[in-house]
Amino acid sequence: MAGNHLPYPDAVFFNGKIRTFAPGTPVVQAVACSGGRVVAAGNSDEVLRLCGADTREVNLKGRTVVPGLTDAHVHLADKGLAERELVDCRDFYGPVSTIDAVLTRLSKKAATTPAGEWVVAQGSPMQDFRMTDKRFPDREDLDAAVPEHPVSISFGAHVTVANTKALALAGIDRERQDPAGGSIERDPDTGEPTGILNERAQHIVSGVIPDFDATQRKLGIAYAVQQSLERGVTTIHDIVKDPAAVRAYQELKAEGGLHMRSSLLLRVIESHMSTDSVLETGLQVGFGDEWLRVGGVKMSIDGGITGRNALFYDPYLDVPDYRGLIRIEQDELDETVLRCHRAGMRCCVHAIGDRAFDMSLEAYEKALAASPREDHRHRIEHMGNWLMSPQRIEKLVRMGIVAIPNISLGYFVGDSIREAIGAGRMTRAFPLKTLLDAGVKMAGGSDAPGYWPVDPLRDIGAYVSRRMLWGETLAPEEALSVQQAFELHTTHAAFAGFEEDRKGTLEVGKLADMAVLAEDPFEVPAERIKDLKVEMTVVGGAVKYQA
Repeated sequence: MAGNHLPYPDAVFFNGKIRTFAPGTPVVQAVACSGGRVVAAGNSDEVLRLCGADTREVNLKGRTVVPGLTDAHVHLADKGLAERELVDCRDFYGPVSTIDAVLTRLSKKAATTPAGEWVVAQGSPMQDFRMTDKRFPDREDLDAAVPEHPVSISFGAHVTVANTKALALAGIDRERQDPAGGSIERDPDTGEPTGILNERAQHIVSGVIPDFDATQRKLGIAYAVQQSLERGVTTIHDIVKDPAAVRAYQELKAEGGLHMRSSLLLRVIESHMSTDSVLETGLQVGFGDEWLRVGGVKMSIDGGITGRNALFYDPYLDVPDYRGLIRIEQDELDETVLRCHRAGMRCCVHAIGDRAFDMSLEAYEKALAASPREDHRHRIEHMGNWLMSPQRIEKLVRMGIVAIPNISLGYFVGDSIREAIGAGRMTRAFPLKTLLDAGVKMAGGSDAPGYWPVDPLRDIGAYVSRRMLWGETLAPEEALSVQQAFELHTTHAAFAGFEEDRKGTLEVGKLADMAVLAEDPFEVPAERIKDLKVEMTVVGGAVKYQA
């Protein structure tokens, strides 16, 4: 038995199959926790002998325990509010396969909303591919269904549709110019806006929608945290773009309502926080504590693939002359990365198309040449999804860049992505085995919630089975072992968060964060991993969720 305990532990979890992921003792029967950390691990009889009169004893009854799971790319503060407050028109969550079905939900909400007040909704990414109409609703559709209210409905993070009242409030008419990094779709005959807004153009409308108040923000975070705990998640890396979200996290923690560990990635472009405002505080990666800390800064080069705005060298199939949107030009990207790098900040750059991949790699190469720094752990969000050439892989390894792939994109909308960019660019998509074998540092992120739930077990199942929701097995030669799949959300994710000294394994001295599963994921068919029930989620030795 390994131990470094106080006189009596706070809690002992015993009679289980505890997969520690620690070298030397991969499986034990029991762990003791004190002060939020593991203080002993071994067989049940040995660990139970440490108990005092006040020690809480939890009989695991043979169930399997894994280290608490991390989701390294979420939008919890923003989308938790959406989950609670917005009209749900997503086709992943119900029969919303036609424009009429979307309009019915909007008109039902309008019927209980005072005239003139906003009706705000969310759909699913690339829902136009899956609806029988094969298109998004436009402003005329929305006007007909909801004539007395301004309406805004987002389809993922990259496309928003607004009705005439909403466009008027935002000042969008035929004379309004496209913003840099965004586009206002227009009728080719009249030049009038169709209501469909891409990338930064969405912000023109979102900027006039009444904001959530502080209480709603905290309730939204707490709601999304609870959903994540139900799937064994104990740590998230949350991308935040508003000081109000940072304050909401701090207040929630101070009030004792933050039950999961959060590393905040502060967005510095297309954000309510400028690069200057963040860097002038003197913040560096790791500022905070074990519950709430700064994890770095985030910026986005190109648009999203779900809005068909990711930046590729080759055009989209259905728009032959269109290759995507640049949201940050190379010179601005180079300058921002270098400034943040020199200030001791870790950079997390969103890049989805292959041209955007190369732009991000170029910016990092310039920054590291100008100001060499070991162990920076800069990241590229979404890199590892597709088009991973040997040259790109070599640069990732040589520069020590961490890739954050999102197999959830393939799981939910891989067929729609293939239809948009072609089978050639989806060959060997999500080549995770190739990347791991080459030595690429990597952690898994879902890009949830809002589009789909935070659920690493779903993603782990997809890494292993390669079976997608839409029915195909995608690049089965890139399948990971169960061990490798879990490591992307435990040990590798801890590294991506600069927290390998305290997370990722269940061993003495590390945080007592655990997920208790009804079955052993190493002993069930790969297709069933996504369906495993989480019986209990433990954070710092305290049960934060119990089924």
